[in-house]
Amino acid sequence: MSKPATARNPQAAHRRDRIVMWTALGLGTGLFASTLLGNMLGFVVLPFDPHHVYGQVGGIALALFGLTRWR
Repeated sequence: MSKPATARNPQAAHRRDRIVMWTALGLGTGLFASTLLGNMLGFVVLPFDPHHVYGQVGGIALALFGLTRWR
């Protein structure tokens, strides 16, 4: 029986987790910051979210998802 891909090459799995971590962390922080600024300055970032609730919650969720991948 063959081993799973992560058991055969743990460095590849670690590299993939780092890419996912930094991408999710960057996108989440950017989304949160842009909707926070939009809320303060009065412009709409997401057209379906005029009150910036979904953008801020989604940004925090993405950032937290990225942080859970931290090793």
